[in-house]
Amino acid sequence: MCGVVAWVKHLPDQCVDESILRLMTETLNHRGPDGEGYFTSGNVGLGHKRLSILDIQNGHQPMVHSGVALSYNGEIYNFRELKEELLQKGHTFSTHCDSEVLIIGWKEWGVEVVSKLRGMFAFIIHDENNNTIFAARDRLGIKPLHWAKNTEGDLLFSSELKGITANPKIDKKLNFNAVEDFLSLGFVADPKTIFQNIYKLPPAHFVLINTKEVINSIEPKCYWNIEDFVSDEISSEGDVTEDFASLMEDAVRSRMLSDVPLGSFLSGGLDSSVISAVMQKHSSEPINTFSIGFDLSQYDESYYAKKVAEQLGFNHVNTNVSINDLTFLETLIDIYDEPFADNSAIPTYILSKEASKHVKVALSGDGADELLYGYRNHKMVWAEEKVRRVLPSAVRKFVFSALAKVYPNWNNAPKFLKGKTTLNALAGSAINSYHNAISITSQQQLSRLYTTYFKRQLGGYTSLSLFESIGAQYKGTNSLKAIQLIDFKTYLASGILTKVDRASMKNSLEVRVPFLDHYLVEKMLSVSPSLNISWSKSKLLLSNAFTSFLPAFVLKRPKMGFSSPMDEWLRQIPLESLQLKFKEGLLGQSDLFCTGGINTLLQEHYERRRDHGMTIWSLLIFNAFVNKHFGKQ
Repeated sequence: MCGVVAWVKHLPDQCVDESILRLMTETLNHRGPDGEGYFTSGNVGLGHKRLSILDIQNGHQPMVHSGVALSYNGEIYNFRELKEELLQKGHTFSTHCDSEVLIIGWKEWGVEVVSKLRGMFAFIIHDENNNTIFAARDRLGIKPLHWAKNTEGDLLFSSELKGITANPKIDKKLNFNAVEDFLSLGFVADPKTIFQNIYKLPPAHFVLINTKEVINSIEPKCYWNIEDFVSDEISSEGDVTEDFASLMEDAVRSRMLSDVPLGSFLSGGLDSSVISAVMQKHSSEPINTFSIGFDLSQYDESYYAKKVAEQLGFNHVNTNVSINDLTFLETLIDIYDEPFADNSAIPTYILSKEASKHVKVALSGDGADELLYGYRNHKMVWAEEKVRRVLPSAVRKFVFSALAKVYPNWNNAPKFLKGKTTLNALAGSAINSYHNAISITSQQQLSRLYTTYFKRQLGGYTSLSLFESIGAQYKGTNSLKAIQLIDFKTYLASGILTKVDRASMKNSLEVRVPFLDHYLVEKMLSVSPSLNISWSKSKLLLSNAFTSFLPAFVLKRPKMGFSSPMDEWLRQIPLESLQLKFKEGLLGQSDLFCTGGINTLLQEHYERRRDHGMTIWSLLIFNAFVNKHFGKQ
């Protein structure tokens, strides 16, 4: 696992300034503390920071082979099979690492090499033989790759935004649509970044350019369409259970490939317990597992993690977190480079920091909820859809909208009396309902926070319109399948995977995600939601397939989710401290937000009239971000 940088000058006769290339690359020291390297040739420069996982003595990068240079971040789990195929074609190798397989694979197959790769990757290849730059990102977006053109027209690539913004010719301006994404969803959705004219290369896309031509426009091309696999054609458990179990176990086993110590994140829930149990099956000694506990018991799963570890014989390490101040704000801005409000970002960072003291690689259960409908909101939509199928759209809209208007809006009432939101959801579409459910701040609340100027800049854009455009790409009739596609293209790639990559790599820890093996994903995307959701349980295929691997209490436990007690943490901070932070920060002085709206938000939260923890947290993060990037230099 590593950090990559590339710089292609706008004009073919210009040369890369290696001192600036080094400056850009050094921003990624945390991603690769084991080594660094640079390659320049005319108007092209590559930089690399290495975290050694395979063939530690070799595999230094940028790797150069017969006129082809590579800067690569990732792991290719089928590199040995590809190496054998290339050997049969007459190629020779001097190392035992996947980097050399990738570079020789490019020489043999060209752009088609990405379709042969099983793993997580983001890389840049410079081929002097045909004056080509080829950059690509893995199918699900596990590994990041950003790109931009600076004010001189040069093309820049980097694993993280900081590698690009370190270039002195980058002009940083806020992307207003990205701000809307962040404040409603908690992250900036691909391919946007928080800055205008800086982009994320979307998952399953590549860029191919000629270095001897003037660079005018960049057009990323897709090599794997996730939409092709989303259907509900598999509706019988007998048609998929055996394949699922086999694919899942193979995905875990293949990700145990390492020349350094590895372990597993263990929450005590179903996903991480299955991964850890399968790892133990394929290990000759007790595996290393890591969990985190919280100071508020309703968020703490560490007891269950310890219990699983004891029963299955793992070497287990638990760490605890109690955060009741704002000391982590600057750390989060540094880690993510753009506003990022996932309330599990802090515990993920702390967990990664602890794990990195013991191992260099950890397996994680991320992706299981998106793949197998594990979120509570999936079950909510599933239940709502049963009602939608019974009543025509016009009837639903009339009846449930009318009921929602007269239903009391009791914010502090028990859950069974909070029906206003459900009635509004039933009156609208499944996508609208899902968007409302997962948004950290509602569109109604944001409308009160935004100034008239900011609303004009948005020009009608909302994160809901993004969801609707993605959902429209699904041509079937099952709304949950459309929502699954939305999950994979937004929350998974831009939220979950971004969180894990940055938090782990800040601690020089590689995290692998077996549930996102593309063979497993392709199979499971065609499975009907009915095989995973019932009134009482979710992820049925997973629990049924691995019942014999797990203690009974794991299978019976309700899902908790990996989050943090943000509402209560913020209430432990004096109200005056937050008010002062906004007043003195650039956010309070900008023309984007209404200060009265922010103060009302704070008062309601501290008086416990409403829970606005995540909205306040997102505003604090955005305030810290603009202070860092747009304050006095």
